[in-house]
Amino acid sequence: MISAGKIRMIIRKFKITLNLGVARIAPLTHMIPKRPRRAIRDWIIKVTTPRDKIRHYRAPARDGRIRAPMGINEYGMLRADNGLAQGAKLYARALIDSGIPYTLVNMDFLEFLPQSDRSLDQNISRKGKYAVNLIHINPDQIEKACYDYPHRLFDNHYNIGVLLWELEKIPDSWIEKMDYFDEIWTPSRFVSDAVRKGTDKPVITIPYGIEAPAENIGRAEFGFLESEFLVLAMYDSNSFVTRKNPNGAIDAFLKAFGHGEEDTALVLKVSNGYPEELAALKSRLDSSGIKYYLVTERLSKPRLNALIACCNVFVSMHRSEGFGLVIAEAMLLGVPVVATGWSSNVEFMPEECTCRVGYRMVPVGDAYQYKEESQLWADPDTDEAAEYLKALKAYPEKAAKMAKEAQGFIRQEYSIRACGEKMAKRYAEIQEELKAKGLL
Repeated sequence: MISAGKIRMIIRKFKITLNLGVARIAPLTHMIPKRPRRAIRDWIIKVTTPRDKIRHYRAPARDGRIRAPMGINEYGMLRADNGLAQGAKLYARALIDSGIPYTLVNMDFLEFLPQSDRSLDQNISRKGKYAVNLIHINPDQIEKACYDYPHRLFDNHYNIGVLLWELEKIPDSWIEKMDYFDEIWTPSRFVSDAVRKGTDKPVITIPYGIEAPAENIGRAEFGFLESEFLVLAMYDSNSFVTRKNPNGAIDAFLKAFGHGEEDTALVLKVSNGYPEELAALKSRLDSSGIKYYLVTERLSKPRLNALIACCNVFVSMHRSEGFGLVIAEAMLLGVPVVATGWSSNVEFMPEECTCRVGYRMVPVGDAYQYKEESQLWADPDTDEAAEYLKALKAYPEKAAKMAKEAQGFIRQEYSIRACGEKMAKRYAEIQEELKAKGLL
């Protein structure tokens, strides 16, 4: 007579076999639309996976050597167009340039983000095949982002998380998610210092390589006058208006040029603006009496870069930045920058060729993503910013000289090649460390 334990073992083995069979036909399911596909997949996993094998959270797991060949799989939002996606694409281009064997895997897990950027499609694969995973997603999204992928793509691999954060300490809710990774990369020392306060895992700073390809179009394409001195401010509402602080940029402009200068205009580019937010901005600008352009349509990255290049100054009165990509892009495009002198952006803003604005530190409170009662961020001095704006208009030759020096600095120190070299150096170190531990 077969014992109950033996029967359970037979059932268990059958479930594992069935689960593996389902995994083998998984590529065929991509012909099914995403939402029903996910629902079907979740049901199959629940039915076919033994209870003790279900892991809702994919922390690194190793039961021996890493069997995959050495190389890097980068996972990220490679077809989206928000800030985190742009950072992932910059890392991807550096990875391609580095000479490291690689695959790029697009993560499409946020339904509200359009998948419109196809610039990397010829390099994108369906899944990773190498030993090292570079996952360019913040911890609060990691479970949802990785949900579409089987455990085997992360287990028995070396998992690197790429993190962005804008305050001096990462959220408490992120700390337990650090178990997902073997190592953390960040694009700035500011972010690295914040992450180190929440983990004892290796934290490596690898700054982005900046590129800013622009369409060959002029002011007329956007309806701007050639004779105007244009001051540009821009932000994405999904990146939190309270942090980007567009009203600070408006304040600085009003203090500099709010007395009826007919040859000066503010250009405010808003992405993903909410109707009530845009109405409030428009009401304020209308009542101020200044000339302004409010640009709200979605622009491709090359077209957006062309808009930046059309302007005389880029101003950012942010309270904090995890990197500050648009500031760096404006510098690369040869546009003078006026920006809050606190957080990650100061690392690529030399004082001699950029305008760092002074600030005082104020409590964040509940004005950001989480209640940050004990944390501080910057309140920029808009009077000082206004003086910078007036000087850049009054002395165009000096402004052009500063912009050229800033452009040269970004080209030299923050190139795609420089980023790829840093990646290759750290990748070689990881390979030696894994060999020393007997994992390869």
